[in-house]
Amino acid sequence: MSAIDPGRFSPPPGFSRTARRLEAAGFEAWAVGGAIRDAYVSQIGGAPGADPGWEDLTTDARPEDVMRLFPRTVPVGVSHGTVKVLDGDDGYEVTTFRRDVETDGRHARVAFADSIEDDLSRRDFTANAIAWRPASGEVRDACGGAADIESGILRAVGEPEARFREDYLRVLRGFRFAGRFEWAVEARTDEAMREAVGGLSGLSAERVREELLKVIADPKPSAALNLYAACGALGHWYPELLGLAADGDAWRSALGAVDATPASAANVRLAGLLVCASETPPGRAEAAESLLARLKFSNADRRYVARLARLYLPFVGALDSAAEHRRWLAAVGDAWEDLFELHFAVARAAGEKRAERYLEATRERVREERAGDPALDLADLAVKGDDLLGLGMSPGPLVRLLLEELLEQVIENPCRNDRETLLEEARRLIEIGSLEEASRPHDAPPAGNGLPGADD
Repeated sequence: MSAIDPGRFSPPPGFSRTARRLEAAGFEAWAVGGAIRDAYVSQIGGAPGADPGWEDLTTDARPEDVMRLFPRTVPVGVSHGTVKVLDGDDGYEVTTFRRDVETDGRHARVAFADSIEDDLSRRDFTANAIAWRPASGEVRDACGGAADIESGILRAVGEPEARFREDYLRVLRGFRFAGRFEWAVEARTDEAMREAVGGLSGLSAERVREELLKVIADPKPSAALNLYAACGALGHWYPELLGLAADGDAWRSALGAVDATPASAANVRLAGLLVCASETPPGRAEAAESLLARLKFSNADRRYVARLARLYLPFVGALDSAAEHRRWLAAVGDAWEDLFELHFAVARAAGEKRAERYLEATRERVREERAGDPALDLADLAVKGDDLLGLGMSPGPLVRLLLEELLEQVIENPCRNDRETLLEEARRLIEIGSLEEASRPHDAPPAGNGLPGADD
């Protein structure tokens, strides 16, 4: 008999209302999958996972029955038997009992089933094949999932080889569960997972990306990522990490930094995984762009992670001048806090307390500079392009060059960000560099354009 105590389950009110309405209409309503698994792990004091997500119910009601019973529904996957029931601002996915008819490793063709046992028998791992019926308090655990959870074992339901052939994403899911809960993989399941790794290349990028993001959100991503490397999964979707994984010390350092970064900072964790992928800023950025583009991350996320990887080094220090701190802030923009977080994570992972103290001192100095709201880009200057045109310059790239030189002077000495001071300096530079003459289209500009720093 299962040791699971349903009396300690705490589903949200909307979940309970949805289950009661199904039961009142003569249907069965069962909570299944991750919610039961996570609740039981918490009940026995196991390794923490995510808070139980009470979002899924399975039932013998057909999709049309569910849509008839509830006034607000969304047909999110009717062909697979899933209807989302809306309750206030929350939603619960109600899925008809199913059994697999045909699979190709990526997609399954399913038929509706009549019993909860049929539905549980098609699930991936025993820990996910436990169901609870709120109406009666009954728990169904025919696959021994509770015992495996208690023993810290990840075991496939039924024949492991068949489970992974049905959907190769289950290999990555297995790595995630084993890593998250610190479970040992049962011998046959482990062998079948390793043999099935070759099927990962046939998965969609979107599904692989979402699985990676779930790993990145775990308390300790390194456990699952180590399994990715040990079982040969990196070569199929993460070739940029192969060289890093081959260097044991570098791989451990990278994973340690990922673990030491707050779980809420997904992009910083991704950058932490990639900053060691190359020794050069362009190489790091290229690795990040390549990996995230392959997994079809949003353009914004892809660009930001690549930017963090590129800007990781060179860094600033507490002994650098205030002007150097401002210059660094101008170069990194709004990424400065995440870059500090990356460096803190590396120091924490290495156990370098002195480095952490130095970083803290540096961050305080940079914060002080940032709090002073210094001019850090052209938009902050007290003069604009039109002001330079008013001095007689012709429109063209030299206007921007002169603005950039003025900005450099203001970064060096913020007191110079005064309209009259900058206009006077602009007149001087125009006169010295003959910029007006050089900016005419029929003349080629001289080397360096006569502007200090133009060739920097």
